[in-house]
Amino acid sequence: MTLLAAENISKKFDRQVILDNVSFTITRDDRIGLVGRNGIGKTTLFEILAGNMEPDTGTVTRSNSCRIDYITQDKNNLQDITLFDYVAAARQDLLDMRHEITTLQEHLALHASDNASLERLGHLQPKFEAEGGFTFEHEISVILEGLGFDKERHNDRMIEFSGGEKNRAGLARVLAGRGNLLLLDEPTNHLDIESTTWLEEYLAKTNKAYLIISHDRAFLSATVQNIWEIQFGKLHFYTGGFEKYLVERAERKRLHEHHYKHQQEEIKRLEEFVRRNMAGQKTKQAQSKLKYLSRIKRIPPPLADKSSQTIRMQSSRRSYAHILEVRDVVLGYGAAAVVEDVNFDMYRGEKVGVIGRNGSGKSTLLKSLIGEIAPIAGEIRLGSNVDVAYFDQELTDLNPELSVLDSLWELDPTAEVGKIRSFLARFGFTGEDSFKLVKSLSGGEKTKLSLAKLLYHPVNFIIFDEPTNHLDIDSREVLEKALQEYDGTCLIVSHDRHFLDSVVNRIFYINDGALTIYDGGYSYFKEKTTVMAVPKPKVAKSKEAYLAFKEKSKQKARHKKQLQATRIKISDLETELAALEDDIHNNIPKTDWEKLNQAIERKKEIEEQLLELYVTLEQLEKVQID
Repeated sequence: MTLLAAENISKKFDRQVILDNVSFTITRDDRIGLVGRNGIGKTTLFEILAGNMEPDTGTVTRSNSCRIDYITQDKNNLQDITLFDYVAAARQDLLDMRHEITTLQEHLALHASDNASLERLGHLQPKFEAEGGFTFEHEISVILEGLGFDKERHNDRMIEFSGGEKNRAGLARVLAGRGNLLLLDEPTNHLDIESTTWLEEYLAKTNKAYLIISHDRAFLSATVQNIWEIQFGKLHFYTGGFEKYLVERAERKRLHEHHYKHQQEEIKRLEEFVRRNMAGQKTKQAQSKLKYLSRIKRIPPPLADKSSQTIRMQSSRRSYAHILEVRDVVLGYGAAAVVEDVNFDMYRGEKVGVIGRNGSGKSTLLKSLIGEIAPIAGEIRLGSNVDVAYFDQELTDLNPELSVLDSLWELDPTAEVGKIRSFLARFGFTGEDSFKLVKSLSGGEKTKLSLAKLLYHPVNFIIFDEPTNHLDIDSREVLEKALQEYDGTCLIVSHDRHFLDSVVNRIFYINDGALTIYDGGYSYFKEKTTVMAVPKPKVAKSKEAYLAFKEKSKQKARHKKQLQATRIKISDLETELAALEDDIHNNIPKTDWEKLNQAIERKKEIEEQLLELYVTLEQLEKVQID
């Protein structure tokens, strides 16, 4: 059954075309993902579908049975009510019905012979039950807990919650509503991995249709059956889920480029024939081909997306192998501990992901590492020659009154404007975009500008707090590639599972006040924790057993440190050896005996050191500490 139909709708702001003669239908069984780069018009389409904005041309027709639930991303003017009441207001029909039932019952207790009231009560009670009146409050509690709100916070007032928490509350209100068409605008932006997984399971069970704006690739893969992509004002429709969309989109692009190139070659050949023969013996043939040229339906050229970016991350001076040492650290605020007994090391070139539920202590860890808050106990030591940069998910480094260009120029006031604009272009800010005020940018554009500021000056250790929030899929892929090629070190808090699997080689999991380390990406962590989730009988541990366990943990840490240090030394020496061999064979003149001899001697030294290191590495790899 069709819930909604849009016919030839168009919308533009100033000179920018957002939607151009777009038509589609949505049925009660649809599970649709809406994708496209930042600022392309996805939220505008939602506003039109919800009736909050009118298209310039065209019509949107909603069936009588269509009920849309939609909450915008930003909710700054919420009433001073409790979280539970805010979400429950999504079923105002049930609240009103319950109030009327209560009023009638109180009235009949005093006027039992009022037949009209009895009849009205007899009509309301079964209707209230049929529409879920006796279970909806329980369902709201389930939704709130699934989205990461502990039960004791359900009666806190909305004014006390952060912006991200208010967005989660808005999502809870949409899920609790009575609508049969959900419009979900970036629902995972403020969810941790556990809540995102819960939402995936919830949507899999719902009988409602939904349209989701999202850049979370793992989430889209788990929740949608069709993809709609907005590009240059047009909607392109793909069936078969997100993974199939990626394959089909690439194939469509390849075929378009192939057919366009073939047609252009044919057109040039015909035009050349006409030019050479219009005044010669083959005039009639030339005139015929000219008519044919005028009738050809020209294939439009492949459109280059102006948002295409080529982020390159440069490392500053070479640091020592040991980047960071954290020993017996207790993290928290004041005397209140959030995470205890934190011990880990980080080495040059490592990419580490930090995950855990909202409020588990991830941001506390990052702020302690950058010195914003002091640890309650323990020691945090940076290695030598380590230059640290920090990406704040709140984007506090941006001045809303400055332009994009000036935001970057303030970092390097003596730089030429061409250099600044060229750097901004890597992040998708081209042409007039450079002169936009920060306050007018979309969430994704602000994130990219903050990344540009972070990466303008090279550093060798970057700490990221949710770098992919609001970034579109293309931008996330560009950032992933840049991080993969970056030879510095990164510590990254993220809830994007695909991003973590693409970038990190270790996971720090913060849960129940403890930090646990997993030597692999997110999929490895998921595999291990799924196995560990099987309940095991509890065994009482003596003090001696605990001390033995602690000593073994220290041995494991020392052994791992030796392994990594040895591998780094081998890698450095192999790089130097390759450079020396290239100099000996290609760069040092054969007549420069002194320089050649020095290079050959150094080559012998490195080869001897490598032999020793290979033996050491082999011995270390054989050691197993259980």
